[in-house]
Amino acid sequence: MADDSYNRLLAEYRKRDNYDVVFRSALDDLSGKVDYCNSVKTCVAFGTGSGEREIELAIRLFPNLRVFHAVEPDAKSVEALRVNVLDGGLPGVETSVEETCLESWRGVDNPVDAALFISMLPHVRAVDRKSLFDKLMSKYLNPGGVVIIVDNVCRVPSGFLLLMERLGMPRDDYDVVEQEMKGAGFRVVLTHDLRIKRDLSNPSDDVVKFIILLTGHAFSEREVRAAIDDVFSQPNMDTIMKKLAIFVK
Repeated sequence: MADDSYNRLLAEYRKRDNYDVVFRSALDDLSGKVDYCNSVKTCVAFGTGSGEREIELAIRLFPNLRVFHAVEPDAKSVEALRVNVLDGGLPGVETSVEETCLESWRGVDNPVDAALFISMLPHVRAVDRKSLFDKLMSKYLNPGGVVIIVDNVCRVPSGFLLLMERLGMPRDDYDVVEQEMKGAGFRVVLTHDLRIKRDLSNPSDDVVKFIILLTGHAFSEREVRAAIDDVFSQPNMDTIMKKLAIFVK
């Protein structure tokens, strides 16, 4: 039986871009600009998937991390995340994974020093984002706590974003989220642009299945292929801009 799990399809989809390379380069740059050696010992990460980027960020920017808590709704992704951690992803760090969505998350028993949201917030309703940001400010984050957000910048033309718009996906992006964070009382201390190449032209069956999954199965394979062919037949559609931002309480 074919494995059409979110986790496996995402892994195939990620082969169509250089996000990982660009993300590592951003961490190289940031590691020379910030120092969280003493201030970040505990962290919660949301919508981690299998957690490679969150783990890499924690290793590079939070070298003295002692507690890492992940919140992820997909069962297969949770399994992969646990394997990644057990394989030495965060040596010496106490880790836990809660298999739930952000909207159903019960919070933390003790405030943490950092929270991570890597490429997942536009999939959350604005009312739920704002509620969580308020709770991070009021009780989930320690004084001086750090929030790191990575998300799309929709004002920069992109084939991927045009495709998502045609398929009815959320248009909320980093700029919207930044205003919500400021409304909750956070301030931006640093931003970094990530210019990523993502080419979905001539998609494999797995890439099409992943896009269908993102739309909640609202479109057929034929409709998704037609939308991809139309969008990516246009010139200069293979660039997508993301922004990595660090906020403090």
